[in-house]
Amino acid sequence: MEFDYVIIGSGAGGSVLAERLSAGSRATILVIEAGGHDRNPMHLVPKGFFFTMHSDRYAKKFTAGPFGPDHATDAWWRGRVVGGSTTINGLVWNRGWAGDFDRLVEEGSPGWGWDTFLDAYRHLESFQLGASDLHGGSGPVSVELTAPTEPVSEAFMASCAAAGVKRVLDINGSDAERTGYTQFSTKGGLRVTAAGAFLRPALKRGNVTLATGTEVGRILFHGTRAVGVLTRHKGRHIEIRARKEVLVCGGSLDTPTLLERSGVGRADVLARAGVKVVADSPNVGEKLNEHRGLRFMYKIRPGAAGGFNPLVNSGPKRMYQGAKYLLRRDGIIAAGSATCLVYFKADPTSDRPDTCGFFNPLSMKGKTMHNDKLTVDDEPGLMLAAYPLRPTSRGHIHITGPDPGDPVAIQPNFLDTEEDRRILSKVGGRVRELFGAGPVADLVTEERIPGPDVRSEADFAQVGLFQGASGYHPLGSCAMGPNPDDVVDERLRVRGTIGLRVVDASVFPYQPSGTPRRRRTHWRGTRRR
Repeated sequence: MEFDYVIIGSGAGGSVLAERLSAGSRATILVIEAGGHDRNPMHLVPKGFFFTMHSDRYAKKFTAGPFGPDHATDAWWRGRVVGGSTTINGLVWNRGWAGDFDRLVEEGSPGWGWDTFLDAYRHLESFQLGASDLHGGSGPVSVELTAPTEPVSEAFMASCAAAGVKRVLDINGSDAERTGYTQFSTKGGLRVTAAGAFLRPALKRGNVTLATGTEVGRILFHGTRAVGVLTRHKGRHIEIRARKEVLVCGGSLDTPTLLERSGVGRADVLARAGVKVVADSPNVGEKLNEHRGLRFMYKIRPGAAGGFNPLVNSGPKRMYQGAKYLLRRDGIIAAGSATCLVYFKADPTSDRPDTCGFFNPLSMKGKTMHNDKLTVDDEPGLMLAAYPLRPTSRGHIHITGPDPGDPVAIQPNFLDTEEDRRILSKVGGRVRELFGAGPVADLVTEERIPGPDVRSEADFAQVGLFQGASGYHPLGSCAMGPNPDDVVDERLRVRGTIGLRVVDASVFPYQPSGTPRRRRTHWRGTRRR
């Protein structure tokens, strides 16, 4: 069991690496996936995430916290299936913007600026509206707009425009305050995953092997050189050797914990977990960064045109929508998790949008779409999840023992900085302004969540911390940088080791101004290498 490259994880990073490394090469490559295959047809259905995102068969649940006086916890689900989280996520194609990427270069990571990322976007995309200076027209990832138009969403965007937020066709076309229909990584109403766009073409070349149902316990070292991995498959322990490099693509939660189990991390953390130190890397698992936002749910007038609840609030209606989707590949089931987006300034003194809102013309019986059970409300409704774009608070994730089955300790430290509390406290007032005038105000009859008792900025900050929603976009736990204590350098090499790299969103030191879809960033990271 020996390969030139061993890739851990078949999500966005692993799938893209397999495709890039295998193209025009005789190198042998193994991709290891802890989960199973993605053959279930539900994975092709955009709204299929209602059934797969919180499924123990296709996802792994991490518990963050406790935090706050009530010892609250937060559930973070990550894909555990071929294609990783791209197989179970909400499909929103939400790109970052120039300033956040150029900042990486300014802070000492050459080659990671906006010009490089824009070039990557254009090579990646097959954009529905065609190629342009900002978009690609013939890439492996199809990007489509929400379709057809939807009356409640139209009313919301018209109200945003009345409140000074411009309606646009291309939501990824600027860094201004704007609203528009969401872009999804779909093709003809079917989900596009990293595995479909990159891994499967690579597997056809013959020099790439995929191992599913295989858990990596730790990376094997000879001194400080990574020489392979120790895995478990169907109850058997198997050593696999890497002649050239081990490439870790487990994501912001699994990657730092794998490094720690392998002896790369903070010496005190490893000592408590009973792991021998291979490389003392003090920031492994540190600098964890995640959005914390507010969720709003409203009831709307019964009989009002549009909205999704009346289309799917009974078994027969859901069956009808399913049959319609099978025949036509359109309708409510053919789109991802939000029909339209709005970027706005919660703080009017901000020099650019500081918050992104995800709008849906439906509401849930629970308080959020992040609940274990995703059940649509019986009455017509709508909802908006609003996340500050660039949180500054830092948490951490660490192992508690040497084995994959040992508990993982995650402390998100939501709203730990004054800046984060200040921005979030202003989000609620601005959202109510967006809903308070124009066509959508004529539809709304009641604010269910957070409700009329939440009035002041301090109230909104408290609600956001204890009843808010995380963005499912953690990063920073293996942050890149020029300093000796940064986990990886600008070529994603793990400091203190040889033959080991991290290629996933954990290397980003902070959130870009969009949500960091992993596929984009990894493509760029491999292109130079």
